[in-house]
Amino acid sequence: MFRPLFAPIMVIGLFAGTALADSSQRNMFASVYLKGDKIGQVHLTTVRNEKGEVEKLKANASVSFLGMEVYGFTQNLKESWSSGELQEMDGKTDDNGTAHEIALTRNTEDYKATYNGKELTLPLNAFPTSPWHYAITENTLLFNIVDFELLNVKIAKDAETVDVGGKSVEAEKFTFTGDWQAKLWFDKNRDFVKGEYDVSGRQVTVILD
Repeated sequence: MFRPLFAPIMVIGLFAGTALADSSQRNMFASVYLKGDKIGQVHLTTVRNEKGEVEKLKANASVSFLGMEVYGFTQNLKESWSSGELQEMDGKTDDNGTAHEIALTRNTEDYKATYNGKELTLPLNAFPTSPWHYAITENTLLFNIVDFELLNVKIAKDAETVDVGGKSVEAEKFTFTGDWQAKLWFDKNRDFVKGEYDVSGRQVTVILD
């Protein structure tokens, strides 16, 4: 079963012609670790409106697993949102040579989507496994951003202090169980600071730089 990197998961371009007068663009980077060793990086760009809601998101990730041979995983994802609702998404994932291409558009009754050229529909109450959104913690039906697989989860919440860039950050920790095994941490502003989840069969840790 393929799991998301991030957008789990590359260099991204700027949002040409999409930044509005009341919007702000922010670039962030996160490092990807496997058993304490850095194996990759994520470049995240968001455009937010005056309410702080994400309007546009681009996440690009690149990971290399070292072993008997180098195992590569790259992912490029673009999302468009309005009033907290996903409007469009498209992405490409290369899992060591295996390609996964997705596209999605919101309609009044469902999401019209394609996975590797095959048409399908997804329910509007399904939320993408894109860990950058705090709203993921409020949804028990998710869909995989690699292959659109629907995932039923349970979510437990705890308070926890995490180390981010040598600083202690008071955070909310969310543990996902069920079809998606993951842990996500968000700070007091509800911004992502840390995540632990499966990428190509390996449990990785992603920490905001």
